[in-house]
Amino acid sequence: MIYVDRTITVNQGTSKMDEPVILYRGDHEVSVRFTIVNQSVKFGSDFNMIEYENTPHAQLIILSPTKEAIFSDILRCEEGVAVFTIPQELLDELQEVGKYSFQIRLYDYDQGSRITIPQIKNGIVIREPIASENN
Repeated sequence: MIYVDRTITVNQGTSKMDEPVILYRGDHEVSVRFTIVNQSVKFGSDFNMIEYENTPHAQLIILSPTKEAIFSDILRCEEGVAVFTIPQELLDELQEVGKYSFQIRLYDYDQGSRITIPQIKNGIVIREPIASENN
């Protein structure tokens, strides 16, 4: 499995990521491992929200450039990070090239309580490769 690590910092009602996730049309089975620090609903500095709150589940909500919402399954967090695989369906057609915004929801053990972090604007960028097998 190929993966990339990203850190999201939540501060004063905004979320910022250390760098966008850049993928190319035709990529597939790429996982993104998100560490979320400084959750603004708590007081503290630079703590990992998933580890500190012992948050065991997360969900990724992606908003396409055409404003279509894509919801992942609610998945188990791994070692303090929320891990999501970008679906191949998001990376296989020319009209899917563009900039995507997203949010992450964190859930407690029984999924009866959740908190959503502020959106990351243009956090996932899908580009056209210089060449592809189907051209």
